[in-house]
Amino acid sequence: MRFERIFEDLEGRFAHHEREEMRAVSEDLARAERAQLSLGDRLRGAGGRTLTLHLGSVLRLEGVVEDVGEGWVALHEEGGGRRTVVPLTAIALLEGLPVRARPAEESLRSPLGLGSVLRTIARDRGVVRLETTAGGVMGRLATVGADAVDVRSLPTGESGTVPGSARITVAMDALLAVRPR
Repeated sequence: MRFERIFEDLEGRFAHHEREEMRAVSEDLARAERAQLSLGDRLRGAGGRTLTLHLGSVLRLEGVVEDVGEGWVALHEEGGGRRTVVPLTAIALLEGLPVRARPAEESLRSPLGLGSVLRTIARDRGVVRLETTAGGVMGRLATVGADAVDVRSLPTGESGTVPGSARITVAMDALLAVRPR
């Protein structure tokens, strides 16, 4: 009887240690998997959810995640009904981002880069407001290069070129958001 209790106790301890070791290994694997997720992966997992993005120290955007590409996210801003494109590098803080993620390999869309999205906006010839680290610029995107965007500014918001409009170059690194008008 005594040996049976000793063996039962040892078996219980062994089973407990096995469960604890499995739990520790699975936690390590989960941490390693989360460490490989990018902000873009997490934003893809937030598709259709409302998020608040803090860009720089003064600009705050709230909207539903519409699309995520290579280095950018498109939000459908509430209230304005606009599709705003935001470079991922401009995002300082996020509110409402879920823990779940969706890696780019699982996405049905091709991962277009920020330049491709901006060239599409330039082709549409629509008036946009570029939010930059130096302030806002209203105009039409004229050309989109590898690391800079040329804007034909419209200082008073007119729909056509007017006296006083200028061609302004904005470095992609300074770009916070592109908002259609």
